[in-house]
Amino acid sequence: MELRGKVVLVTGAARGMGRLHAENFCREGARVVMTDVDEAELNRAAGELRDRGYQVHAYAFDVSDREACFRTAERVREEVGPVDVLVNNAGITDCRAVLDLPERSVRRMMEVNYFGYVWMMQALVPDMVRRGSGHVVNVCSVAGKTGTAKMGGYCATKFADIGITDAIRQELRGSGVSFTIVNPGYVATGMFEGAKVPFITRWQDPGKVSEALVEAVKRNRAEICVPRFNVRLVAFLRGLCLPKLLDFLFHLLRVDRSMDTWKENRGRPF
Repeated sequence: MELRGKVVLVTGAARGMGRLHAENFCREGARVVMTDVDEAELNRAAGELRDRGYQVHAYAFDVSDREACFRTAERVREEVGPVDVLVNNAGITDCRAVLDLPERSVRRMMEVNYFGYVWMMQALVPDMVRRGSGHVVNVCSVAGKTGTAKMGGYCATKFADIGITDAIRQELRGSGVSFTIVNPGYVATGMFEGAKVPFITRWQDPGKVSEALVEAVKRNRAEICVPRFNVRLVAFLRGLCLPKLLDFLFHLLRVDRSMDTWKENRGRPF
């Protein structure tokens, strides 16, 4: 897809990966719609990009609110234009053991990480289908390929994201709307502050992951993994339906201890 002049909407764009996605699409000449629940940080990030001469629009709302998703979609269509590319990026985490997870955390992760993706697709994809053109990027994770200790709640949402993306891609085959699943490994954005990366991998550069995402849209890739080998290996091993083998390897390589030192960021309005 040629991105110059296209309208690209990125959720969770105030910081981290979303902020990078917005900037990288701007560099491609796209008109970027940045959304986030944190209005102050969103306006700051959008202002910085506008100051650099990019065409940026900011809309503050909570993707877990289905009605807000539909209202914002309509506003964007009227004020900016039809959305050509949707990047479902908004996400939160709580890296505690399953039996220690508060109810609010379990519900909130599912509401933002999964339902938010579904509501945004329902709000924007029908118009893409009518126009016979569009692209949806669902930012998933290696955590959607296999469960990992102290990431159970987050993993569940990413399994769901991958599953629903596979389903809608099949449902809309031949419609002109394409879908991309993006599976990063451990990304150094602060979301997993304090975590210890197993020695078999390393922290991924957020900029590299974002560049790979934009390239995937341009090349219409159905799924990408960053890093490619590690994520695909995990997916392959889990696909063997021998979970105890993966449990053994994760314990041997200390993958199951990587979130023991995770630090919660209580300053974010999630």
